Amino acid sequence: MIKIICVGKINQKYLKEGIAYYVKQIPQKVEIIEVLDEASLLGMEAEGQRILSKIKSSDYVVTLEILGKMFDSEGFAKMLDEQMTYVQGDLVFVIGGSYGLSDEVKERSQMKISFSKMTFPHQLMRLILVEQIYRGFMILKNHPYHK
Repeated sequence: MIKIICVGKINQKYLKEGIAYYVKQIPQKVEIIEVLDEASLLGMEAEGQRILSKIKSSDYVVTLEILGKMFDSEGFAKMLDEQMTYVQGDLVFVIGGSYGLSDEVKERSQMKISFSKMTFPHQLMRLILVEQIYRGFMILKNHPYHK
């Protein structure tokens, strides 16, 4: 199973619809877990504890971080395939909130990835991530969606 742990709720209809569309298309069960966001940088540790409480010891954790490894779409698809094939637990992606991720969450991560050197709103990043997961599965199936 793929889990996406996110800080905060989605409040725009177009984002909710886009996320729901891609999650439905992904040929693997995807669970989106929202944790409460904090109003200031001082709450980042509390957000981190809420995130960590949703992660099992057997999970393979991938955090989205600006300084993480960058992939092209084919490389991301290959990483998905390897993790889905060889990892015993769930594949868990973590999207931080406005203030990023706590050090504890970063330390728990087995892989840090970046979609860009730019910063994206965490709500939009959720849509981008599920689209890329869908794209990755389509690449693995040689489906023309990627072209």
